[in-house]
Amino acid sequence: MIPDSDLETLQSFNGHGSTTLSAYLRLDTPERRKSAYNEFERQMRSRLDECGHTPECREALQEDMEIVGLYLRTNGHRSYPGLAIFSCAAELFWRVYPLSAPLPTRVSVGPKFDIAPLAQAEQPAVR
Repeated sequence: MIPDSDLETLQSFNGHGSTTLSAYLRLDTPERRKSAYNEFERQMRSRLDECGHTPECREALQEDMEIVGLYLRTNGHRSYPGLAIFSCAAELFWRVYPLSAPLPTRVSVGPKFDIAPLAQAEQPAVR
């Protein structure tokens, strides 16, 4: 998974008021790999709508969306069952982590990175 030091960096990241983007992409089948960008884009449009008419929010998310889109369109997701992507373009912060197990596709935006899905993925299964 993700090294503890990187998790600490994500958890303590200070965007100085900028919006952060956290994206989890499930890529464990050929169909999901093929549709990853479209699903990401669909969820991002919903997040953009949540910005309303706030230009700073919309501009920040649009920039993050372009960065992630470029990555996904240029072979950035071909050989892993999942990806975790964290971006804050305003602070020039960008991290991508391949995941050995897929997580449900999910896009979150806010003042902090959404690392809760990573913590849930590390929980042992209850039998």
